[in-house]
Amino acid sequence: MEREREWVELVDADAVAPGQVVDGEPCVMEARCPHEWSHLGAEGVVDGDEIVCTAHFWRFDGDGCGTKLNVKGRRDPKADIAVFECRENAGRIEAWIEPAP
Repeated sequence: MEREREWVELVDADAVAPGQVVDGEPCVMEARCPHEWSHLGAEGVVDGDEIVCTAHFWRFDGDGCGTKLNVKGRRDPKADIAVFECRENAGRIEAWIEPAP
């Protein structure tokens, strides 16, 4: 039986430091890079409006579009990553996801 999605509290908004948000807005996305499954919480850094996987430098924008910047500045398309609707509510970051069992 498929579970329903709901607003799930993730973290206090104050716990998210500058440099950990994309373009000043909360963004909730898949935690694993689709390349070799590096955990973006541990091996990802925010660069402007993108999160960068430091394992192999794949980049993901706020819509989940994956690219890699080559040495000549061209962006090569890579696999995308799931992005979930989120909001700040009463000082908490929430995401519209399926809750954990």
